[in-house]
Amino acid sequence: MAGKLPRLAIILGSFVTLIAYLYHVPNSEGVPQMDRIRIISASMKIINFVGLVSETLGFAPAWYIQRNSGLVLKKLRKPEVNTNLEIKDILIEDVPARIYSPSNLNNDKTKLLPAIIYYHGGAFYMGSVDTHHPLTRRLALKTGFIVISVEYRLAPEHPFPAGIDDCMKVTKYLLDSNNAKKYNIDAKRIAISGDSAGGNFAAIIAQEFVSKSISKNIPRLQVLIYPVVQFFDFMIPSYLTPALHIFHFGRPGQVFQLYLNKTISDDILVNNHTNLQQKKKYRQYVDWSLIPAKYRQIYKQPITDAIDGNNELIQNSEQLLDRKLSPLLVDNKELAKLPTTYILTVDHDRLRDEGFIYAERLKASGVKIVHHHFEHTFHGSLTFLEGIFELDIAHVMLDDIVKYVKDNL
Repeated sequence: MAGKLPRLAIILGSFVTLIAYLYHVPNSEGVPQMDRIRIISASMKIINFVGLVSETLGFAPAWYIQRNSGLVLKKLRKPEVNTNLEIKDILIEDVPARIYSPSNLNNDKTKLLPAIIYYHGGAFYMGSVDTHHPLTRRLALKTGFIVISVEYRLAPEHPFPAGIDDCMKVTKYLLDSNNAKKYNIDAKRIAISGDSAGGNFAAIIAQEFVSKSISKNIPRLQVLIYPVVQFFDFMIPSYLTPALHIFHFGRPGQVFQLYLNKTISDDILVNNHTNLQQKKKYRQYVDWSLIPAKYRQIYKQPITDAIDGNNELIQNSEQLLDRKLSPLLVDNKELAKLPTTYILTVDHDRLRDEGFIYAERLKASGVKIVHHHFEHTFHGSLTFLEGIFELDIAHVMLDDIVKYVKDNL
């Protein structure tokens, strides 16, 4: 009996430690619905752990486990009844996409509606039309517009620029009036939108259409939801300030390594991917003075601009500074050409500050812009619209986007 007690104590202690780890969500002061957010956080930690174990034991790589965890969550959804929508999986220029159309269009093939082309988020290697179906379906229902969700190719099987090329092909096709009519779309009233990595695609594609003679029509709106717009400065305050982060996936350089198919070391997060010349050239575009003062109380000015980088990392990361990856790194005269813009940012997000900088630079360039910032929520929260993970703030943000699009498209 005496020998069993220590073992029991170890088991109970380990169990309590595990529960405490899964329950603990730091930096959550003022964030509502923490009961649900703790469940979300615990789920993400478990997925991360399973991925690490799988990779360590030589089974599937961690990124593969992370990506396919969305299929498990999909099975937890309630069956849908789409009485007002027709939903089809189609091919546009050989790119898979899902189209959401009002059901009554079947009775009037001549009617043309505004459309939203949506590029899902997921760090360039995760996400799908299925993971974002609750969002895109509601966008279609609430706006009454046609929504096209693009199933673009993912890294690492298809590294840059495969994913954005797919999105570009679909967008270019639908901006042609003759093609758009096939889907009851008014090619002059198309918005492009995306969240996170998808927001990166939307920002880049908008710049491509206004800076080159790609199409007679250009997107009428760009709707950017906590977008990635620069890979120059990873030491802006929002990267350094403690915040509530739900997604605990991989080492710091992994996303870039998967996306570029090049070796990217973790010191990229201390800006070792740029040399002194690059730091001087690009700093003007990532202007800390455009970040609200309340976020610059501790970190007041750029930290690494006088420090040279790692030569190997600089060479492997050079693409990240190109405008086709970092749309913030362009002159104001280029930004001035952009269409009417909506940007959504959230407080608990490493991408928060670059969203503020992009919004302020667009405003200074004369672009008609609305920037709405939501405090007390985290990156990715817009997608939690249903099921056991449903969050009230997701519906608040969605309604804000819907109102903007209906008013401006």
